[in-house]
Amino acid sequence: MKEAYNLLPKINEKFWKKFREDFILDRNFIHLSLAIQVSHSIKLNKEIDKYRSMIDKNPDLMRKERHIHTGETIAAAAKYLKTSKDLIALTESSTMAMAIALNGFIFKKDDEIITTDSEHYSLEKLCEYNAKRQNLKIKKFELSSLIKGITKEQIIDGILKNITEKTKLIAISWVNSKYGLKMPIKEIAKKLKKINFSRNEMDKILLCVDGVHGFGVEAFDSIHDLDVDFFAAGCHKWLFGPRGTAILWASERGWKRIEPTIPSFEKIAWDVFLSWEKKKFKEEELLKSKFCTPGGFKNFEYIWALKHAFEMHEKIGKINIYNKIKYLTDICKKELKKIKNLELITPINSELSSGFICFNFIGIDPSSIVKKMYDYNVIIGQSPYKDTCLRITPSIYNTEEEIIAACALLKKIIQEIRNEKR
Repeated sequence: MKEAYNLLPKINEKFWKKFREDFILDRNFIHLSLAIQVSHSIKLNKEIDKYRSMIDKNPDLMRKERHIHTGETIAAAAKYLKTSKDLIALTESSTMAMAIALNGFIFKKDDEIITTDSEHYSLEKLCEYNAKRQNLKIKKFELSSLIKGITKEQIIDGILKNITEKTKLIAISWVNSKYGLKMPIKEIAKKLKKINFSRNEMDKILLCVDGVHGFGVEAFDSIHDLDVDFFAAGCHKWLFGPRGTAILWASERGWKRIEPTIPSFEKIAWDVFLSWEKKKFKEEELLKSKFCTPGGFKNFEYIWALKHAFEMHEKIGKINIYNKIKYLTDICKKELKKIKNLELITPINSELSSGFICFNFIGIDPSSIVKKMYDYNVIIGQSPYKDTCLRITPSIYNTEEEIIAACALLKKIIQEIRNEKR
């Protein structure tokens, strides 16, 4: 018998039904891996087409006016984050945003980076590349050995114990995509403040966060509330933005600690370079966020349409989005725990989890389960790590019925696999 779950604290059901109708996702499938890359909504594609048409009709005019439309996107991002638009750089992915922060960070020889032993490939490689190029030391907190029954205190203590006078940067994910673990970044930042109090400005430890799997899920009021120094996030995941869009936000202190690594095509960068009018530039015009924004001619229609995604999330409300995803993940965890021989990796506690639900079945290859689920028209994910696991990532597109149906199918498939092995 189906368990009766409490009704979702909701914007009414008609709203969510209308939201689903704005997508052309194949309705023959249940889509439970949208956190990796979302489908464009019909409204979003109309925005993209509007800008594409403008560019196609007069590409030179759009080239000259691109800063106006880019500025509108940055203003929408700043409103969503409740921050200054001067602290935001637009990039094409979380990986590129993290690369701008780490590759541009001003290190000295023998400085140290603290990270964990369970980070995404991109962050792990960025740390490795910089360590090799700049003669740095990487210290890894062994998250993997503590994941079962892990507590906030263990995470905080594990990171703090690795800090020395040589530590200059802590680089971690907000929501770890290997385990679905939400890291207590606010508490870590609070501890760092005490350590940094007696340090010179250029020796203070900065906190760099790959925030992509909390961005568009967690109901933070302002980015400043997180108290981090760098925050990188792709916008084509939980935010339901256009493909190939992302942001890098940094505190004023953060921008001062990095230098550009890719030439910028922002207006101020060109104005300084060309200086046709021999103008003297004011210090406030020479924004580091602009000079660190990667240049080149891009898919501007996608970048400009990103404004729509921020406005859409603002309209729905961060707390309503958080409540819906939490509601669906809670249901999913409860249903999964009913299945025998299932190992739930993601913590039950919402203080230490977000939209990811990571799990495995003892003795069964995760990829075989993903394939069998797909054969039954249910799409779930598999984490891109050497010791991989299964993942379900409910988004605001999904429904309670889809979650329950997917978990029931999992139970059926596991029984089929076990019968085949007999």
